[in-house]
Amino acid sequence: MKTLKPTLIAFLLLTSLGLVFQCQHDDENIVPIKGPDPIVRGNEKISCPTCTPLAINGAPSDFSATNVPVGTWYADKSHSNVMWESPYKAFGSLLTGRFNYFVVEDLNFDEAVPSNIAFKGYVRLNSVNTGEPGRDGGCLAGNGDASTFKTTLDMTTEPANQATIVSKPGTGRYSATDAGFFVDADLTFLGVTKQVTVKLFYEKQTDQGSYTMAGIIAEFDFLAITDFGLSSTNVDDKVKVRINALLRNKK
Repeated sequence: MKTLKPTLIAFLLLTSLGLVFQCQHDDENIVPIKGPDPIVRGNEKISCPTCTPLAINGAPSDFSATNVPVGTWYADKSHSNVMWESPYKAFGSLLTGRFNYFVVEDLNFDEAVPSNIAFKGYVRLNSVNTGEPGRDGGCLAGNGDASTFKTTLDMTTEPANQATIVSKPGTGRYSATDAGFFVDADLTFLGVTKQVTVKLFYEKQTDQGSYTMAGIIAEFDFLAITDFGLSSTNVDDKVKVRINALLRNKK
């Protein structure tokens, strides 16, 4: 028995070392080194002049797509929205809302040549809706007026009742960190015009039976009090706007 003990110890030691080396080899195969996914760019285009069907452009009524010709892109308002948010004073609570009346007036999107991206749109300020009667019936639209935006509820197409955004020609460019795009634009609000930078994301065209559909998501920030003279003790200076536009093309 004494002569077998060193042999047994040597055998166990060699077996253990073999298992260690085997485990290290397996780990190298199981955990590959992988970098970030590459950004893939396409070459899709959308041309959408007079993009939102309006009565002034021949539609039966505003936002009715009944007479939009086959093969023409248009903005589907009922599946789109324009939303905003701003902190309430200094308490961290967010004030949020949307505009019930908004128009994508013109849109040209070029995925392969972002400098060709162009757009124009507007909202009617007195169509604001926060979904909270305590706000909508108070500072935004109390006593027959929408005092925060210096408008009245009976206004429609008056310039004072519109906030517009218009892209600056040739400023479209790729984002270096994701699949988005940047475009500089002029924002006109409360009679003041300032430049903002809009970030766009494009949802590619898909076949939906009787339609081809695509999407544009756009976001930008602006300083409502400092840059545009908004008079309010409720909202923070910084306001974020998000635009979700569903685009359709009839077959």
